[in-house]
Amino acid sequence: MSADPEGPALDDALMVLVSRLERARDVAAASAGRPPLGLREVELAPGDRAYLCAFDGPAFLCVDERGEVVSAQHVVHRVATMSLVWEQLEAEVDVTRMEEVAETAGRVLALTDAPAPMCAAIAATAEHVMAMLAWRVSPLRATASLVQVDVLFALHERATREYARFVQASEPLVAGQDTLDAELTAALGAFERAAIAAGLGARLADRLGGAVGAAGQAADEIVAALVVLPGGSR
Repeated sequence: MSADPEGPALDDALMVLVSRLERARDVAAASAGRPPLGLREVELAPGDRAYLCAFDGPAFLCVDERGEVVSAQHVVHRVATMSLVWEQLEAEVDVTRMEEVAETAGRVLALTDAPAPMCAAIAATAEHVMAMLAWRVSPLRATASLVQVDVLFALHERATREYARFVQASEPLVAGQDTLDAELTAALGAFERAAIAAGLGARLADRLGGAVGAAGQAADEIVAALVVLPGGSR
């Protein structure tokens, strides 16, 4: 699993990212005769980057890393699809909900250490959720990266696995919940609700399956709205 750089290496990576975005913006503005409203860097494979640029209209232009406008519509479609899937991922991996999982996990662990398997699963769930949170808030997530999708899926798989272990280990408590301390009962309920709201009840890869098809259809519209360049080419 690839890790984001830290410290000075992260600063360097961000400077390079900004430089790439500025270059792509300049190419798009010069090609279309007006500046784009925004753009997204898309990484389809390590080092294979393109830039989807949006204009008023709506209209779109795709620029490759060499600073050339991409005319192949199938390539633009792939770039647009990845950009749209990434937007769905950003919505699915909600920062506030992940913070709530960590907070409610801490509340349970502060109240009990038994049964030990349940508490270990809660702690591990929180640990993996915090790793997802760090991934999500990294400034490098400005790039829609197919490589990083695999990283996120792996992180999410670990969190869902530990949450399932919690559910199994907490069954003895559920059977005798009438005898539990009210504060602990409330804390356990809050942790379960937070975990489900954060999407730990199902695999992220499965939830995104439908989004890929919808993104492909929306990418068709983006391809159809490509900027017509001087000379009639797209």
